[in-house]
Amino acid sequence: MKRKFIIALFFFVALTADAQFLFRISGNGLSEPSYMLGTIHVLSASLLDSIAEYKEAEAQCQQMYVEYIPPTIDQMSPDRLFRQNEGKQRVKYPDGKNIFDVIDEESAGILKEKFKEIIPINLDDPKFKDIQNWQPADFQNFLFIPLIREFRKKAIMGMAMDFVLMQKAKERGWNVEGLDGENMLPQEIIAAQTTTPLSIEEQADSLMAFLKGYDERKQKFLKGAEGVDGYEEICNYWRKGDFEGFTTFYLPEARKQTAILKDRNEKWLPKMVAAMREKPTMFVFGSGHLIGEHGIVQKLCDAGYEVEQMKW
Repeated sequence: MKRKFIIALFFFVALTADAQFLFRISGNGLSEPSYMLGTIHVLSASLLDSIAEYKEAEAQCQQMYVEYIPPTIDQMSPDRLFRQNEGKQRVKYPDGKNIFDVIDEESAGILKEKFKEIIPINLDDPKFKDIQNWQPADFQNFLFIPLIREFRKKAIMGMAMDFVLMQKAKERGWNVEGLDGENMLPQEIIAAQTTTPLSIEEQADSLMAFLKGYDERKQKFLKGAEGVDGYEEICNYWRKGDFEGFTTFYLPEARKQTAILKDRNEKWLPKMVAAMREKPTMFVFGSGHLIGEHGIVQKLCDAGYEVEQMKW
């Protein structure tokens, strides 16, 4: 079957909104088309209300697949971040050593301070000696909890597109699945790509970098939830439906994340194919997954499907 990527352009005199990064998937034996919407996570889902193409596509679908189904605030308990390591090989400290033997004094001070803020626990207290034997990666995951909680709260308050579309699909009675899985946190998705455990020294280096840049990282992370600063230019490409412009602008950044994007896209593709063969499906995920040689658009074309951007 001829492999092709069709960009359908229709020009009308009447002013209307573009369909943004909405794509129709057809061919290769599909009896009915499915659709995928590349999102900018922090934008409001209300932007889709005036786009006739999205409403028409939605009306043709019967189920939805999103990147992942996020946990509720109540499911974000501290111990869940360590359950991802169950059944996996664990590296250990040298005999008689603990976390404070592998990180520098500055990082140790920050770690103690942040622990008091989150729990609160005094890591110098002998009663909590066992905690000092946590791996550096465990400490880093634990310190990520308040960032995730605040990020999710801000994102939902800002009517993050993916979450709202997922909730609306559930209200319609659709089956809603996660391409990555259910009740997952972003760092768990990233950790799932790592098959070989890092050494204690490598974990310690990562933790020290995380701690020393904690406040700056937190500021950038939460600004990302609010959709400000570095997001505006990307948002403008999306609002205009300028997929080619977005690809040119964002591809260098996407290539920096090749390991994660490529692995996730390869894992998603069989799930997407199976879902489309079952019934017409709406796929909703971040626009960065669409572009480049490892992007979902290219992978679907390589698999023999026709992928068409729906755009006035």
